[in-house]
Amino acid sequence: MIQSILNSQMEESDEYWGLNQKCNLALQEADVRFAGIINRMGKIVAGGFKKGVKPLVDDAELQKLYLELALRVSMRQEFDYCLGPVKYSASYRENAIVMSFPLDSNILLVSVEPHVQIDAMANKIMRIIGLRL
Repeated sequence: MIQSILNSQMEESDEYWGLNQKCNLALQEADVRFAGIINRMGKIVAGGFKKGVKPLVDDAELQKLYLELALRVSMRQEFDYCLGPVKYSASYRENAIVMSFPLDSNILLVSVEPHVQIDAMANKIMRIIGLRL
């Protein structure tokens, strides 16, 4: 039983490392402000803000954003049977563009500067993290 728990923790650790690596690769892009992995419960499990970038909202608002994102992604999946799976979604806002990419049981959330071409950046992010276009 103890070995089973240790194996599970190692798998979770390896998964976390891989998810964090995806975020770090996305954060290397010049216009990316934030790259984080959000689980289905709306909790951030990897990644974060690029060094030197100040969040546009406080921690409480970020938690609401993560939870809302998890709910939205879950609701979109109800139409996968007829429309196909979502590759990414984007919200163009005055101060930032927010994109989400479903990743198995998690979601990659990326925030970029508002002048970015959305489709070009989304395609670049998908290539960087190994998602099919």
